[in-house]
Amino acid sequence: MYLDGQKEEFNGINKLGRQFDYSFVVQKDSTVFALVSKSDSISMILRPKRHTVFKIVRKSTADTVTCVFTTQKLVKPASFNEKYKAENEGKTIVEIPEVYELINIVFALTEYGKTGAIEKGSAYFKTVIDHFTPYNQDPAVRSIDSLLKFEPGYFYLHLKMDSYAFVFSGNKITNGGVYDRIASGEKNELEYYIPLLEKFAEKSGFRTFYRANLNYYSNLKKDFSDNINITGMKSWLEKQFPATKYSAIKVILSPLVGWNQSASFFNDNGFTEAQAHINYPFVANENKKLPADILKGRRMMIAFTEINHAYLNPEAEKYNKAIGDAFKDLSKWTISGKPSSSYNNSLVCFEEYMNYGLVGLYYSDIFDKKTFDSLNSTIEKNMVDFRGFQRFRAFNQELMRLYKNRKPGQTVADLYPAVIEWASKYEIH
Repeated sequence: MYLDGQKEEFNGINKLGRQFDYSFVVQKDSTVFALVSKSDSISMILRPKRHTVFKIVRKSTADTVTCVFTTQKLVKPASFNEKYKAENEGKTIVEIPEVYELINIVFALTEYGKTGAIEKGSAYFKTVIDHFTPYNQDPAVRSIDSLLKFEPGYFYLHLKMDSYAFVFSGNKITNGGVYDRIASGEKNELEYYIPLLEKFAEKSGFRTFYRANLNYYSNLKKDFSDNINITGMKSWLEKQFPATKYSAIKVILSPLVGWNQSASFFNDNGFTEAQAHINYPFVANENKKLPADILKGRRMMIAFTEINHAYLNPEAEKYNKAIGDAFKDLSKWTISGKPSSSYNNSLVCFEEYMNYGLVGLYYSDIFDKKTFDSLNSTIEKNMVDFRGFQRFRAFNQELMRLYKNRKPGQTVADLYPAVIEWASKYEIH
């Protein structure tokens, strides 16, 4: 495969389905595209927003793949104009956005929606299923379902996050004019499916459903704001990572989100923004009798562990080589077959160790010793026994020791060299 003369391998033809759609991200208005085999070649010009269709005959499977290729211009992820900056400067914003909720409802109707990716314990979930199940064979649902079957982790995260770039205008779904894409990568993965989502929303009465539940969404946002102190988290993190500042913090929620949380960071036109995409921290019946501070600590953990990536990651990147050396043998830090094994390079593994290590430091500052001890013990048990970060207890205790014995004026950012050096020398005794 050649794109403007640049060679790339395209050896997966026999693994494709009967149709293959792909959009290349390019710098120019037109791109020369060529496919070359041992016996033949084809060349064409691709242009943004225009679909070029051609077919490849496969001898091995005795069928034909229909390929649909197009291009799109590479643009920056977010554009913050002066109006946006003035409206959002210094704010902490909690949202349950409309298009975001739409894609989560579609997820709930797919096969993937039967997993823990969808929160099923609320009365709201039952209301969603009762209302939208008659539309579970809609083309939008079938298309999203096929993506989630192909690569579930990638497409769930990208489609969900990228939906935040869109808003409703009447029955049309349009880009809101601020974000091109939210998740990592060069393109918005949901954009291609917007026409299908528009039709699904109209047929299913989604906008009427969303408006009917506005009070429910408002109550969730109020409860979250009242009990999860995002402003306090931001203040603590900025004190501990003084080189990193954010103009605004956004928490993006859906009551349908289950186990998947993620974060994104933007910098444009002198304005910085951190986003945490998380599940709503419902209180299970068995937890309602917990001491108030224990419950508070448990509920705030997911928000803190996403927001803190906006601070700890930029600091970690400064020590990339040292971290690479200290965490070179990941088999000593993670366990195969457990969630930790998905943190498959040294930097992201270290960042996840620091992520929950920071939870302990923060809790030690805001809770009494009895509450902290209980919360910290639960964190260590979960990180080691369930998630498989096998050295987390030792790492957490060393980080806490460094923090408690830090010199006047020292911050968590100042402790990175010491904890990385400890990790490079640590051996299980």
